[in-house]
Amino acid sequence: MSSRFCFPAIAASAALALGFAPSLPAVAQTGAPAPRVQSDLKDIRMRAITSLPKAGGSADDRNSCSWRVIQPKSPAAKLVAAQGWAVTADVPMGSYRAVSFAGQMEAGTSGTCTITQGNVAVFDGDRLVALAYGKSPEDPAIGNLTALEGGSVRVWDGDLIGSPVGDLRVEADGTLRLGKLADEESVCKGRAKVPNVYGMPIDKARKVLAASGWNPVRGGASSESRQAGLVKRGIAEAESCAGTGLAYCDFGYSGPAGRLTVTTAGEKSLPNVVGYDVNCR
Repeated sequence: MSSRFCFPAIAASAALALGFAPSLPAVAQTGAPAPRVQSDLKDIRMRAITSLPKAGGSADDRNSCSWRVIQPKSPAAKLVAAQGWAVTADVPMGSYRAVSFAGQMEAGTSGTCTITQGNVAVFDGDRLVALAYGKSPEDPAIGNLTALEGGSVRVWDGDLIGSPVGDLRVEADGTLRLGKLADEESVCKGRAKVPNVYGMPIDKARKVLAASGWNPVRGGASSESRQAGLVKRGIAEAESCAGTGLAYCDFGYSGPAGRLTVTTAGEKSLPNVVGYDVNCR
């Protein structure tokens, strides 16, 4: 997020240079048809594939971001790790399993990490069926995954402050499709929806949230200058702000199914949303 499995050039010579190793069973050997795959994102490619190469470089390329690497537990994740890749997420996706992995990581300030040579592999059991990847090995296009209600998977980039870039899902016809972020996310077993507020300044985001039933909860009094400044601008739900690093701030909301905490980053007077977390009742 050194040499990444980059399929924009899938020539045989490139495969050999990457140490292409057909270590996983091919679709033809199992008799199962390859699924149709599609990416609607301009910076991430996707294709049906049945084998993974070994990772370039070594574990030393990722030691500085050890907190971003998970211990593989599923058979699919163990197959990825066996090729020398660092596994960053391993989540269910309907009847499939999605595993994100990377070849290189570089630590930044405030517990951040840049991830390059990132990929998402889709497995049917322990059988690889598809791979998503960026346009070039140096591109932090893919860093992590989170599971969504309903069986979809959210794909995050590998930048210092990770941003969601798209949702991977299984279409009704069986197509594996990586599309744009959904307009809203179902949470708390469908009892509430969180609209897509990523990248919005907090003053706009709070209006969008209110329209979906998330009402601001007044934060406690604070002498911290950024939080006090936000309250003066009418953002009474500002709960806390970091005085250093990436200047994270948290904002609290109450909704139909629980409590929502929205996080922004940056030192602008009205910072942009970079994440949220829901605590369901």
